Amino acid sequence: MKPVIVTALYDIGRDKWEKFTQSYGGYIHWMERTLSLDSEMVIYTQERFREEIIEYRKKYDPTLTKTILIVQELEDLDAYKMFYSDLESLMSSDEFKLKVSFPDVPEMSKPLYNIIMFNKLDFIKRAKDVGFFKSDFIIWADAGGLREDISNYVGKKWPDLDKINGLDNNKITFFSHSQDFNIDNAEFHAMSQIRYIQGTAFCVPSHMIDFLHEEFHKTVDECIDNGYIGSDEKIFDLTYVKDKSKYHLIKCTWREYFNILE
Repeated sequence: MKPVIVTALYDIGRDKWEKFTQSYGGYIHWMERTLSLDSEMVIYTQERFREEIIEYRKKYDPTLTKTILIVQELEDLDAYKMFYSDLESLMSSDEFKLKVSFPDVPEMSKPLYNIIMFNKLDFIKRAKDVGFFKSDFIIWADAGGLREDISNYVGKKWPDLDKINGLDNNKITFFSHSQDFNIDNAEFHAMSQIRYIQGTAFCVPSHMIDFLHEEFHKTVDECIDNGYIGSDEKIFDLTYVKDKSKYHLIKCTWREYFNILE
């Protein structure tokens, strides 16, 4: 298989949140770890981050032959157009607020946070549809997902092709806190802080992307229609239990995905 990494960085006002704040200077500092990999990479971002991302990436890919950077503003994202108005209405409603046990977490109070998380599937679908680098296997990797010293990542050819070729090409691979799980109450799960599948990174054979894209969006619509919502990880959890045969779960802790595919 021929893998490509897809990642993104967007300003959703996190540096101004009351809680769970993060400066974008700090986030790009984390992102440099991903940018330092010797890998073909598709990066989505806004105009405000374009030059800084290119500057960092050129340190490791001087001619940008392994880099495609796409500028697309937040309001132009598919998830924004599809879900923002409904999410804003839902999160601001009295009915929703009465259900929320953790009102400060961003997935319950910041619609733009959910928009960026939910757009991961649109980012990878576009990469597949356009055929960037003629890849047939896409790895989503959060821009700030790698946090160890940068020397652990610089110049590494990641993922290891033997590891990728060892995966089932007819299944979507998620990294998960549990090897398997069931969900008895979708609303309770979505609104809780329980999560199994990790949204930080996941692997999708190109021929499975349309399926995952459609099923993920169906789950988001179902949640909103029924008056609840959760993070992308909850949406992945709820999507997984509908048809477990389409997925392969690798049990691991947070951020272990890099070492597993190294």
